Amino acid sequence: MDESRLDADQVENVIKFCPTKEEMDLLKNYTGDREKLGKCEQFFLELMKVPRVESKLQVFLFKIQFSAQVTDFKKSLNTVNCACEEVRNSSKLKEIMKKILFLGNTLNQGTARGSAVGFKLDSLLKLGDTRATNGKMTLMHYLCKVWARGYCNTPLVLSNILFFSFLFLQR
Repeated sequence: MDESRLDADQVENVIKFCPTKEEMDLLKNYTGDREKLGKCEQFFLELMKVPRVESKLQVFLFKIQFSAQVTDFKKSLNTVNCACEEVRNSSKLKEIMKKILFLGNTLNQGTARGSAVGFKLDSLLKLGDTRATNGKMTLMHYLCKVWARGYCNTPLVLSNILFFSFLFLQR
């Protein structure tokens, strides 16, 4: 098949309008004058001359769309790679993680978990679950207040925190 003659939308439409098994059976059993059939039925008869026409059209559609899909995939992969580099090289994020680790060790002081050298990223979700004794404020609220007051003195740092939080919550 020639890609210059049909685009992806046209191929998709032809696939949608391929005859069903029942329609093919009816047309195979038709013994009358084929010229008296409607244009649709005549089109079906032409399609039926090609063995496994729907499968072949699906493969042709894949061929047409493949390069665009690869390009989209490369763009997405590049975005993920850039985000990973940002996370890996962010000194502010490292500082935030150190402070969260320090806070966790302080809260767990005197227990086996009170001298941790690191934590799993899914532990960050617990920041929203750990509440103050009054039950109104979470550890995340507290950290945001502290950072907003002094630690995060630039909008860029705040936007980075929001960006990394969004990325983490999306997985």
